[in-house]
Parts: sequence; C-alpha cells; structure tokens
Amino acid sequence: MNENKKQSPLDKLKSMSMDNLDKHRASEPIFSLIGNDGESQPVAMELIDPNPWQPRRDFQQDKIEQLAESIDAHGLIEPIVVRKHENRFQIIVGERRWRAHNLLKKSHINAIVKCADDMQMALIAVAENVDREDLSDYEVALAIHSIKDRFGSRAELARYLKKTRVELYRYLAFMELPVWLRESLDNKSSLLNRTAAEDLKRMFANESGASEKYREATMKAIELIETGVLSQIRMVSEIERIVSMESDVVNQTNPGSVTKQVANNNNSDSQQSEPMLFLNKKGKAVGKLKNNGKKITLTIACNALDEEREKALHEFVNDLVSKGIENQ
Repeated sequence: MNENKKQSPLDKLKSMSMDNLDKHRASEPIFSLIGNDGESQPVAMELIDPNPWQPRRDFQQDKIEQLAESIDAHGLIEPIVVRKHENRFQIIVGERRWRAHNLLKKSHINAIVKCADDMQMALIAVAENVDREDLSDYEVALAIHSIKDRFGSRAELARYLKKTRVELYRYLAFMELPVWLRESLDNKSSLLNRTAAEDLKRMFANESGASEKYREATMKAIELIETGVLSQIRMVSEIERIVSMESDVVNQTNPGSVTKQVANNNNSDSQQSEPMLFLNKKGKAVGKLKNNGKKITLTIACNALDEEREKALHEFVNDLVSKGIENQ
C-alpha cells in the first residue's frame, strides 16, 4: 500500500474538522467544563485518579454504599467527567460515583473526557462543592484558600463563588486559627462552623499570647460542643469563663469563695454572649439575636422580610418553642 497516497477531499475535511475540534476543546471556557455534554466512553477504573484539589476530606461510607446500591440496580445514570493527565485520567466531576464503582468492583466506568488545566481543575472542584450541605465549613475554607491567590481580589473571588465578602471572610478565618487547632480540624473537619471560626480568630487576636493562654480552655469547649452540652455560638464566652475560673482557682486561697465564683460565672457570664447578627445578601446587618441569661430577644428590620416570610418566621419560632416546652 502506498503510504504517500494523496488524501481525498473527504479525508482532508475530516482531518481539518478534528484539528478544529481539538482547538475548541483547548480553549473551552471554565464553566462549560462542568456540564456533562459530549459522548461518554468506558474508562478503566484502575487508570482513574481523584481530583488533587478535591475539597471533600470525609466521604461518608454509608452514602457511598447507598449510591452503589442505586448504581447496581439502575446503572450509572450520569457519567463522570475526567481529564487526561499523562498516561492516566483525573476526575473533574463525579468522585462519589467513581468510589461507588470501586465498591462494586467494576472494571470500567462511563466518563466524558474534557480538556482542563490545573487552574480549571481547582476552580471547578471548589465551585462544584462550595454549597454542598454535607461539606463542612472547614473543607470549604481549605478549598477557597487553595484558589484565592488565582484571583486579583477577594471581592472577585466572592463573586465567582456567589458569596458575599462577609461570608468569604468567615470561611478564610479558619486559615488564621492556631496550628494546634487546625490540626484538630484536619482530623475532624466538622468540629467548628465558620461563625465560630471567625469568633475564635477575633478572640485570639485580641491579646498577645492568647493562642496558648486559651488553648486548653478551647479544647475543653470543643469537647462540650461534641457532646451537645454547648452550642457553637457560645463557644468564646465559655472559653473565657473557663480561663477566668482557672485563674480564680490559682489566685484564690478560700475554696468556698472559688466555688461561689464558679457558680456565679455559670449563672451569668456563660449565659451572656455577643448578639448574633443577621445579614442580608450585601452583608449589611438587618437584625440580631441576643440572650441576656433571662430572655432571648430577636430583632429584625421590617424591610428585611415580606409578609409571607414574616409569617413563616412566626410559625417556625412557634413550632420551636412548642417543642421545647413539650420536652421539658
């Protein structure tokens, strides 16, 4: 067969079409990578690696098992999305589906192959997961931190993630917590929410050496939160109470006086906290929730809620209070 045979017009057209397609794929916008448009193909499971920028650290095994049961019964409804990386593939979207296939010991999985560089992989991983309810605030914070330097400003990053700047700053507060506290979060990411992280950041920044001064008290407060004894909104006031109590134990010589002081702290300081603010989409405060130890006061600006939402709030609070009384 003559290898130098002249290409037919049809072959030339096919070649030009493929070249053009490759160029389009190479210049594909970031957002279009998320969609599962295009033909899928079976890819060997052993050739696929997770997205190195995946923000999720804790894949709940029971959820993976439920997904595996569904796939086993109905098949894979939506293919995963991958990119070629050296001689292998990396997941862009669909790691839980891939893990479910691993659980089922499948040899192949249907995948759509996309073109994506490292920056696109990181951005998509965050954008795809930032609003997932089963993703902890700390996991979201790590993901946001990993891409924040790719943007010119935090305002630009907030717009990309469809968050207010106030929300963004709360997430990034995790990054300014002491190393010893971050290590605890690395082991269990759900320990703290972003509001508690911001409160702690403010507490540690208030005085020099506060990180070590509050270390033991912070870990005690976290234990109380894990057991359900303490809510996260009262974490800082509880830490300050513990530190104050320990200081009294050291300085006081009369045990009875110490016991009385501890009791007073439990009945007053631990019941008081800074008011919780309610913010609108622009980050402006439109209300607050305050507890002075005797009563809880909820204040919201009239223009923050329409009639329907006001009614929904009343029904929610009424239902909440009714259940609380029933359980007493």
